[in-house]
Amino acid sequence: MLRRVARTIPISARTIPTPARCIHIAATSPSTQPALEQAVRVEGSPTPMHTPDAQFNVLGTPFSLLSVSLSASQTLYTRRGTMVALSGKSENTLSTLAFLEPFRRAPVGIPFLYQKISSTSPVTALVSTKSPISSIVSVNMDGRDDWVISQRQALLAWTGHTLSLKPQYNVRLGLAHWGNTYITGRGLLALAGSGQIYQVQVKAGESYVAHPSNVVAYTASNTPPIPFRFKSSNIRFQVPDLGFGSLVQNSRFFRTMSQTTTWRALATAYHTLKTWLRRTVWGDRLFLRFEGPTTMLLQSRASRISDVLTLRDVSEIADSPPGAVEDAVARKIKEEIKSIGQGTKAPIPNTDESGTVRYATIKDGKAEFEKPSA
Repeated sequence: MLRRVARTIPISARTIPTPARCIHIAATSPSTQPALEQAVRVEGSPTPMHTPDAQFNVLGTPFSLLSVSLSASQTLYTRRGTMVALSGKSENTLSTLAFLEPFRRAPVGIPFLYQKISSTSPVTALVSTKSPISSIVSVNMDGRDDWVISQRQALLAWTGHTLSLKPQYNVRLGLAHWGNTYITGRGLLALAGSGQIYQVQVKAGESYVAHPSNVVAYTASNTPPIPFRFKSSNIRFQVPDLGFGSLVQNSRFFRTMSQTTTWRALATAYHTLKTWLRRTVWGDRLFLRFEGPTTMLLQSRASRISDVLTLRDVSEIADSPPGAVEDAVARKIKEEIKSIGQGTKAPIPNTDESGTVRYATIKDGKAEFEKPSA
């Protein structure tokens, strides 16, 4: 359950008013109500709370099982292969495979295969995750707040006739964090995360910095999160631009050297050393900075690289030298230009006379062949 942030002032400090702000972090509560049923409530709003036709109840410790109670003609979308059990009249239940915008989701790795379940009578379904170390949290959307799911594999199930799920690309972050899902409307969501899922409330005027691999979802606002890196040094000085960079790029010597094997070997060594120093010594400094008011869901375990790339992809990327892709593209372009040039040439006339017809005149036992006309 979402807990409201309470500001308390000690008795000894009441005589001196001191402004203080705090950010509340709490784990989801194992109650029978949706875990984030109050996450979309706004204090002082006269709009009544939306009561959904379905109910999402998170079960287990940690919360590894989702119980979905569907009314008649209610539709449930769940990840393919996550259905565990069904209680009710199974003969009235219809299950089909749904494709959700595969051309927009597949390029960034967002799952697009979902199982669509509907029934003409009330049923109760059990849904679980494929990951052995994961937890589930439910979100009740009443239409007043929109949500952004930052983890591509986080969306487990949802229901609601007015829910709209649109994939979007966050190109300001790394390739592993490009795929986001923007959700609007009314309904229920079930999100899955690695480890335990915690809820963070950021009030107006406050900021919060979190690693993108740990952010499961957050409420959309007028100030979206921006990339943030911690400073590695406090030294501040300015270096005048003398145009040395453009001079190096325009130099014929450096352009020729950049295409040699020695230069690429040095570039590979520099890139490897820089990557190792960033991960081992300094750590990954890329974070997301959130400005309040907003509500965030954080997972205790970050997404592994195996969730983004397979072992084969990692081996191919590691074995590919710098510039291999550029060489392959340049070679492909040259082959296409060559084939186009050969296809536009005029046909060469055949000069072989072995297949031509010639007439001969026979006089006094001699044959005289006529010369072909020019």
